[in-house]
Amino acid sequence: MIASDTTPSPAGRAVFGLAALPLAGLTVWATALLAGDGSATFSVTWVADLDLVIAFHIGPMAALLTVIVAGIGALVMVYSAGYFSKDAEGVVRFAVTLLAFGLAMIGLVWADSVWTLFLFWELTSITSFLLVGFRNRRAEARAAARRAFMITAAGGLALLAGLVILVDGTGTDSLQSLPQLEGSEAGIAAVLVMIAAATKSAQVPFHVWLPGAMAAPTPVSAYLHSATMVKAGVILVAITGPAFTDVAVWKNLGLALGGASMLWGAIGALRHVDGKQILAWGTVSQLGLMIVLLSLGEPKATFAALSIIVAHAAFKAALFMVVGEVDVRAGTRDIRELDGLARSMPIAFAVAAVSGASMAGVPPLLGFMAKEAAIEAGLKSKGFGAVAVTALIVVGSVLTAAYTLRFLIGMFGGRSDTPTEVSARRWPMTMPAVALTVLSLGGYVAAGTVTTLVTRAAGTLDPAAAEFALLRWPGFTVAFGLSAGIVVVGAALGLVLAREASSPPAAIGAGLVDRGIDEVVVTARRVTAQVQHGSLPVYLVVVMGVATLAVAPFWFAVDLDVLYRWDTPVQPILGLAVVVAAIVTARIDSRLGAALGLGGLGIGVAGLFATYGAPDLVITQLLVETVVVVGFVIGLGHLTRRFPWADRRWLVTRVVISVATGVSVAVALVASRSQPNGTPPREALVTEAVQTGGGNNVVNVILTDARGLDTLGEIVVLAVVAIGVVALGAAGGRRRIA
Repeated sequence: MIASDTTPSPAGRAVFGLAALPLAGLTVWATALLAGDGSATFSVTWVADLDLVIAFHIGPMAALLTVIVAGIGALVMVYSAGYFSKDAEGVVRFAVTLLAFGLAMIGLVWADSVWTLFLFWELTSITSFLLVGFRNRRAEARAAARRAFMITAAGGLALLAGLVILVDGTGTDSLQSLPQLEGSEAGIAAVLVMIAAATKSAQVPFHVWLPGAMAAPTPVSAYLHSATMVKAGVILVAITGPAFTDVAVWKNLGLALGGASMLWGAIGALRHVDGKQILAWGTVSQLGLMIVLLSLGEPKATFAALSIIVAHAAFKAALFMVVGEVDVRAGTRDIRELDGLARSMPIAFAVAAVSGASMAGVPPLLGFMAKEAAIEAGLKSKGFGAVAVTALIVVGSVLTAAYTLRFLIGMFGGRSDTPTEVSARRWPMTMPAVALTVLSLGGYVAAGTVTTLVTRAAGTLDPAAAEFALLRWPGFTVAFGLSAGIVVVGAALGLVLAREASSPPAAIGAGLVDRGIDEVVVTARRVTAQVQHGSLPVYLVVVMGVATLAVAPFWFAVDLDVLYRWDTPVQPILGLAVVVAAIVTARIDSRLGAALGLGGLGIGVAGLFATYGAPDLVITQLLVETVVVVGFVIGLGHLTRRFPWADRRWLVTRVVISVATGVSVAVALVASRSQPNGTPPREALVTEAVQTGGGNNVVNVILTDARGLDTLGEIVVLAVVAIGVVALGAAGGRRRIA
C-alpha cells in the first residue's frame, strides 16, 4: 500500500481518469498543430496600465514539447491509477497537484515573454515541492522537498536577475524576438540564466536535489524525469541560447556544467543499488549531454539536442514506470534483493530491455538515431573544443551503456532457481510503459516523421538546424564506428560491475545542503532574536540609520543654487517655531509635556501647509495631531509620569541619529530638486482628475482614485489606533499605574 497523509477519498482512483482528460486533449490538439505546421498566439491581460500581460505563442517548438509534456502526463495519470492501491489515501490531492504540475510546465513551454516564462518557472518549483513532499509524514520526503525547493527557488532568483538584465539590454521582453547580445551586461545575464537552468535541470553542483526527489511516488519520478521540471532548464537554454551565441562565457559555462554532469551523473548511476536512484543519476548525466549540445550553439548540435529530448522522454518515463511496477509487485527496488524477475515479470522485462537499449543507443531504436546525431555534432563542432566535446559524449555514452546493462541485470537477472515473489499484474501500470516502448520502436521505423517534427522545432531556434535528419542507417562512418565501440565497451564494463556487490554511497552533497539550510535557519533565528527583541527605540535607530546610509549617494547630486529663502515672510517664522518645538520636546522629560510639545510641533507644520495653499492637508494634519495627542494623554495614565532614565551613550546615539536623519531628508529633497527627471505632470493630473476622477480637487482624486488602496490602508491603520485608544481608555477606568 502506498502511504499518504489524508483520509481515503470516495472518488478513489477514478480521479486519475478525469485528470488525464485535459492532458489527452492537449496532446491531440498539439499533435494536430504540429502536423499542420501551424501556430497559435494568445494572451491574457493581467494589469493593463502596467503592461503586465501573460503572453503565449505555440509554434513548432512549443507544440512538440506540449505533445511530450501532455502526452506523457496523460500516460502517467493512467499509470497512477494502477500504482495506488484501492484504499490509498490522498489520491485526489495527488492527482490535482500532478495535473497542476503538468499544466505549469505547459505554460512554461508556451511562454512568449520572459515574465510569463518566469511565472510558470516558479509554478513548476512550487508544484514539484508539493509532489516530492507528498508523503509528508516521512522525514526523508520533507527533507527532499525542502532541498529541491531551496535549490530551484535560488535558481529562480538568479533567473529573475538575468531576465531583468536581458530585457534592459534588448529593450524587449518577447522570447520570439530576442536579438544577439554582447558586452559585459550580456555576460552577466548569460551566467545568471545558465545557473538558473543548471539548478532546475540538476546540473553539477546543483544536482543533489534530484536523487533525493526519489522520495516522491514513482508517478512523480516518471513525469519529473522525462517530460517536466528537469527539462525546464534545458528548454530555457534552448530558447535563450540564440541571444547568447556571441557571449563566450555562455558556451564555456554550459560545456563545463554539462560535461561535469554527464560524467558525475553516470558514475553515480554505476554506484547505486536502488533502481530509481540509478535512473535518477542517469537523468543527471543525460541532461548534461543536452546542455552540452545546446551550449555549442551550432545547428547540428541543436538538432541533436532536440532529438535526444524526444527520445529521452519516451525511454526514461518507461523505465521509471517499470521500476515502480517492480517496487509495487516485488516490495523492493534494491537490485541486490531482486532475482529472476525476467521470468516472473516478462512484460516489464521486455519494456525495460527495449527502453534501456534505446537509452544506451542500440539500434533499431529512437535513442540510437539521437545518439548518432549527438556524436556527429561533436565531430563537426568547431575549434579545439571539438575534441573535448566528442570525448565527453563518447565517455558519457560508454558509462550510460554500462549502467544500463548493470540496471537490467540487477533488476531482472537470475542468480538462483527461485525468482523473487511478485504480486498480480496491474494493467494500468503496465500499458503506459508498453505504449512508450512502442514509441521508441516506432520512432525508429518512422524516422522521417520524427525528423520532420524535430526539424520544425529546431528551425525555430536556428534555421540551419532544419537541414539535418535522423538516419536509420548512417553507413560506415566515424560516428557509427564510435557508436558501436561505445556499446561494446559499455556492455563489457556493465557486465564487470554487475557481478560486484556494492553498498550505496553516502549522500554527502545532499547532507551538506541540508546542513547549510539548517544553519541558515539557525542563524536567522539568532539574528531575529537580536534585532527583533521588542525595543521600539532600537527599531527606530536601525530604520533611521539604514535610511541615512541609503541617502549617501545623493550628496554628490546636491546643487545649492536651487535653494531660496521663502515664499512668504510667515514661513521662516513657522519653520523656526517648528524647530524650537522639536528641540523643546526632545528636552522635556515629562511624558505629558512631550505629548503637548508634539502637538504644538504638528500645529506648526499645519501652518506651513496653510502657507502653501493646501487646506485639505491642514485639516488632515490637525485631525491627526488631535487624535495622537488625545491618545497619548489617555495612554499616559498607564505609564510613569516621566521617561525612564537613559545613560549618556544612548542619548548621544539618539541625537546623532536624529540629526543625521534630518540632514539626510534635507539632502534627498535638495538632490531631487537639483536633478529633476522629466516635467511634473501637472496638466495631465488636473485633466485626469476632472475627466477620470470626476473631481476638481486634484489631491482628493489622487487619494481616492490613483492611490485608493494606500488610502484604504491608512484608514485601516487609523481605525486600529482608534480601537487601541478606546481600549486604553476603558482599561484606565478600571486600573491605573502610578
